[in-house]
Amino acid sequence: MEENRNVWIWVALAVVMLLFFGGFGMGGYGMMGGMGFGFLFMILFWGVLIWLVIALVTAARSSKKGDDALTMLKRRYASGELSKKQYEEMKKGLR
Repeated sequence: MEENRNVWIWVALAVVMLLFFGGFGMGGYGMMGGMGFGFLFMILFWGVLIWLVIALVTAARSSKKGDDALTMLKRRYASGELSKKQYEEMKKGLR
């Protein structure tokens, strides 16, 4: 949960930086007269792209955790910590 909060803090900081620095240089509010709604769509596009990357990374991590738990269960069974019945019950619980 803490990682998720930190990610959103960084996303918010990036959006604020885009808003602050977006008005400087060519195409900013100076000579061109403003950016209109294009800037809002750019923020929406980057927000969706960042959200997609975060969702994919989170999904990849959660699938790895399942594999790690099964590996640990197999290790415990192989070392004799678990009986066959306990192993089968825990294995069903993981799937």
